[in-house]
Amino acid sequence: MRVVLKLGTSVLTGGTDRLHRPRLVDLMRGLSAVRAAGHEAVLVTSGAVLAGWEALGFPPRDRTLAEKQLLAAVGQGRLMHMYAQLADLYGLPVAQVLLTADDFRDRTRYLNARTTLDACLARGVMPIINENDAVALEQIKVGDNDTLSAFVANLTEADLLVILTDAPGLYTADPRSDPSATLIPVVERVTPDVWARAGGAGSHRGTGGMHTKIQAAE
Repeated sequence: MRVVLKLGTSVLTGGTDRLHRPRLVDLMRGLSAVRAAGHEAVLVTSGAVLAGWEALGFPPRDRTLAEKQLLAAVGQGRLMHMYAQLADLYGLPVAQVLLTADDFRDRTRYLNARTTLDACLARGVMPIINENDAVALEQIKVGDNDTLSAFVANLTEADLLVILTDAPGLYTADPRSDPSATLIPVVERVTPDVWARAGGAGSHRGTGGMHTKIQAAE
């Protein structure tokens, strides 16, 4: 089985404002177990901007494009270095792949990306994918890694896409503000009612939330 696993910022931080190293160790241990069970794994990860923010001493963030690109440029290498060190603990070779929306729109670039990922998996190398935020303009951005993970699942012809988040799933309402909200165990079809329940971004740290997860599923 080929599995695409998406890690959001909320998962990587554990509810804090910095990358949670012990959680990253646990995640890499889990990925090693997936591989040991005979499955292929592709990781789509957030966290580059946060890693850059950490490295620069947590400066005030005004969320301009230039600032996000700066933080991504500083943080992407640090995040990948962290993943590579942890993967080494479990004898798991990894490769960094940075993509933009144009890599999915342009047929030649799409096929080149697929060839690279197929070669990684054929050699037992786990691709670690993020959007190339350091150079991507708003017009060519996928925009969020939930959607990116759905694109990657199609690109790699994955059998399963798992989006890890700090929420158990889709609720009838926002459980943070409505204590009567109940979990919807299965969504058979994306309907206007499902969209209405999705809400906005989950936290100030990430760009997704339930809305982009519904979009990825659709």
